[in-house]
Amino acid sequence: MSAPSPSPDFPSTRWTLVRQVQAGTAADARLALEEICRTYWYAIYAFARRQGFSAADAEDVTQVFFQTLVTRETIQAAREEKGKLRTFMLAMLRQIISKQLRHDNAEKRGGGAHNVISFDDVLAEQLYSCEPPGHHDTDLIFDRAWAASVLNAAETKLREDYQKADNLEAFEQLREFLPLGDNATPYAEAAKRLHINEATLRLQIHRMRKRYGKLIEEEIAHTVNDPAEVKSELAHLMEVIGKGG
Repeated sequence: MSAPSPSPDFPSTRWTLVRQVQAGTAADARLALEEICRTYWYAIYAFARRQGFSAADAEDVTQVFFQTLVTRETIQAAREEKGKLRTFMLAMLRQIISKQLRHDNAEKRGGGAHNVISFDDVLAEQLYSCEPPGHHDTDLIFDRAWAASVLNAAETKLREDYQKADNLEAFEQLREFLPLGDNATPYAEAAKRLHINEATLRLQIHRMRKRYGKLIEEEIAHTVNDPAEVKSELAHLMEVIGKGG
């Protein structure tokens, strides 16, 4: 069975992916869960680490989170939820961590249970080591990781757009001019590399940034039930980026 067709009025969302874990074929559910894991695993891991869990125990918490996500009770709660996927997952994560702290032993943290995701221990800790040490706000750690996943997904799709247009070289030359890029190369030098004049370069950068912004909005739209919430969630993303330090 193929995945349900998206609504003509609103795109298929990651809320749909959460619900799909318990619907359709086993293959559909596996693919849906894999996409959710790719998007959220680091946000969950980093939150647990900042709560004081060791690297190994944070991995356990993350595994338990995704094991819990596929239970019938969680999926039912997702069906009834009318808000944002980010806040739904954060609330569920808090409940799981509270339970882990009450039952502080490795077996009850997931020992013996199958792993839902495959961890790269080195990558997880490398990413976490980049978090500002002064930040003690665990919600902010979660939101920073969420924001990074949104921006990375948007940039990946932007790159695919350029690749489909057989213009990947231009993307590689211009990506530093995205809002969070280095912006280190003078426009005149960048224009020379692309064999265009500076006015054309500025127009290309403007169009690239506009498309990137649209892709960010589309990514956010995948995590809300109501299109009207996109604007507020986008504002929250920008606030989180501003606190990035």
